[in-house]
Amino acid sequence: MTPLVSVIIPTANRPHFLPRAVASALAGMPLGAVEVIVVPNGPDKSWKQSLLPYQKHPSVRVIPISEANANIARNTGLTNARGEFVRFLDDDDYLIPEGAVKQYELIQLSGVDVVSGSVQLVDVKGRVFDVGQQPDMDDLCVAVLGPWRRCQTMVHVYRRSKLGGAKWNPQTSVRQDFEWLFDLCSEAELSWKKTNDVVGAWQHHWAQRISSSGKFNDIRKVTVPMLLRAYNRLLAEGRLDEARKRAVLQGIWGCVHAAFFLEPFYWTRVAQIAIKIDSRVRPIQQIYTLPVIRILNPLLVQWIMLPKRWMFHKIRQLLKVLQIRHNW
Repeated sequence: MTPLVSVIIPTANRPHFLPRAVASALAGMPLGAVEVIVVPNGPDKSWKQSLLPYQKHPSVRVIPISEANANIARNTGLTNARGEFVRFLDDDDYLIPEGAVKQYELIQLSGVDVVSGSVQLVDVKGRVFDVGQQPDMDDLCVAVLGPWRRCQTMVHVYRRSKLGGAKWNPQTSVRQDFEWLFDLCSEAELSWKKTNDVVGAWQHHWAQRISSSGKFNDIRKVTVPMLLRAYNRLLAEGRLDEARKRAVLQGIWGCVHAAFFLEPFYWTRVAQIAIKIDSRVRPIQQIYTLPVIRILNPLLVQWIMLPKRWMFHKIRQLLKVLQIRHNW
């Protein structure tokens, strides 16, 4: 029996989370409708013990690889996938069966290439602290290139035949999900639908993901070239309309706004790139719509806000440290 959907789970060093991810991928679907492809990557062997309950499960395939690289693992899973549809699931995250099943029904009935759902953000104790919905727009490119994007791996289901030769970049170690979607939407026109149903939960590890100032800054530095590459590809292929251009520039401005106070001269140069492309496009943050401020160059606004934002950053860092200690 050919499975309806292939769920690809790269895994390394998370044996305590992995069984939950596998169980969530199987839940709510008839036997044989889902194949779960687990791809352990690297020297860690702890997955063997955690997957003992699924050792003889007909719908769970394990394909270990020697490279400690999540993107190579995702590509391995994609190469071996047999389902009509495919989705990616990180080993510490999990699907919400009710929403995921509806998502499969929607992509079947609609005939579109991609269906994206909403995501719960949960803490280490499983408590929901936020729900992220897909942006209210109809173009996948606009939805993922702007600062409103939802790129978590588990929220998207793809028609496998439409992915062509799409690959995850093994050289990328951060914002892998961003790059995958930026490249995917800029390389081909994909029809898209969204649903407000919650289809998955994204596990937030406070202790591991409280970034240093340098890492917070570097992640956004990585994002800008990804956006510009998508912009240039769309432009070269004659597929860059005004909405897509605006989304890219607002995505760049989102990075500028987030990290300007950490390296203002660097982010000034990035802002100047956005202004050169189209000076009419402004950041989406509400402050830029206020009287007086809305007539100022947004780069000037960043310099005006610099001292205040630096101080607030230091306060937030202290509060997060206190929250980590409280959770422990």
